[in-house]
Amino acid sequence: MTSAFVAIDYVLFVAFLCISLGVGAFYAIQAKRNQARIKANPNKSETEEFLMGGRKMPVLPMALSLLTTFQSGLTMLGTPAEIYERGAIYWVNYQMGTLALVASGLIFLPILYRLKTTSMFEYFELRFGSRLLRRTASAIFIANTLFYMAVVLYAPSVALSGVTDITLWPFILVIGMVATCYTTIGGLKAVVWTDTLQAVFMYGGVGTLIVKGIHDAGGWDRVWQVASEGGRLSSLKNTDLNPAQYSSIWIATFGGFSFWMSLFGLNQMAIQRYCALPSLKHAYMVMAITIPAFVILTSLACFIGLIMLAYFWNCNPLDTGEIETQDQLVIFFATKVLKVVPGLPGLFLACLSSSTLSTLSAGLNSMSAIIWEDFLKQRYGDKWSDSKATLVNKGLVLFFGLCTTALAFAAGPMGGIIKSSVNMMGALAGPLIGIFCLGVFFPSTNSKSA
Repeated sequence: MTSAFVAIDYVLFVAFLCISLGVGAFYAIQAKRNQARIKANPNKSETEEFLMGGRKMPVLPMALSLLTTFQSGLTMLGTPAEIYERGAIYWVNYQMGTLALVASGLIFLPILYRLKTTSMFEYFELRFGSRLLRRTASAIFIANTLFYMAVVLYAPSVALSGVTDITLWPFILVIGMVATCYTTIGGLKAVVWTDTLQAVFMYGGVGTLIVKGIHDAGGWDRVWQVASEGGRLSSLKNTDLNPAQYSSIWIATFGGFSFWMSLFGLNQMAIQRYCALPSLKHAYMVMAITIPAFVILTSLACFIGLIMLAYFWNCNPLDTGEIETQDQLVIFFATKVLKVVPGLPGLFLACLSSSTLSTLSAGLNSMSAIIWEDFLKQRYGDKWSDSKATLVNKGLVLFFGLCTTALAFAAGPMGGIIKSSVNMMGALAGPLIGIFCLGVFFPSTNSKSA
């Protein structure tokens, strides 16, 4: 594939990465200025400022941060390709995310928020009286998050390498290091405010691609006509109960609910954000904003798959050899329809990068919090100064950032970004949801049964 980038596209892409680094630097400088004030206040600590933003984060930026954290390059690249290849059934999977948010808000969030904890797995020790169970769950979360973020980082890097003359590895290194740097120096505040900026790029990139794509594909009627003729809408009517098939309305419903519960509901990256808010009421306000934004963004991502079907009808670029993998389909489509206006391909690639940076930064911050709270704090919390504890947490963010970047190089053979991410979440996050449900709904159970 020949390069679809011109100079202005590179400028926009690099400028976006520099802005993200700038946000991290701003909050690092601000934290340094506030250091004396924090030390003078016995109710505040540098570590809590770094990991939890002082538990005084504003609602709207937090809602946008929560949205972008779980709408990574997997959504922007994997979802349209999944709809293009398999049909619209995956849209049902996303709608279960709204039910997962409501269920977690009504059942689990009140319990976890009132604990005022940084690590959600403290609940296991309090509920079952087992520190081993708590640390085992923490280790599972870290393993799951590391592999998940590796796939998230790999996805846009494949896309970028497919439309430029640059190979895969520089993109992995650049995006991975940018996320690691601003998360390390700026903490949760840098993560949340950078996510807010990145949400603007996400909606802007998706909206631009849809408007131009519909025009080039022949209009709304043409898109729906081809989707119907191609059988992509018929999958919504598949009510076969056979669990061995690829998907059905039942698999998408129950599987989707469990999948999004493991992300939006019972996930350290989400719970940490809820607990960084001033009150439980503010956490519910974040959910109220996130739900409609989530429905709109995921529906738009699914619709891009139908637009691509109409655009590439009878000329599948995978069959013609224009692209090598399904994961490159969206970016190939984007460059075809956006290249007529210089800068638009760069805008869309900034959109992909923004979604990736958001997920990476949230994951790095959360894994650092887990290691500190569940493994180090009890042993070293009283021995280390607050400044040293904060420095250790920054070192943990840096370490996990390097690990994620290294693992991204191994994500290629995993079988497509949607398939690999769902497989990992099901294998590793599913059991954690089961233990939480066991503890909440079955009060007579003990640590052995868990």
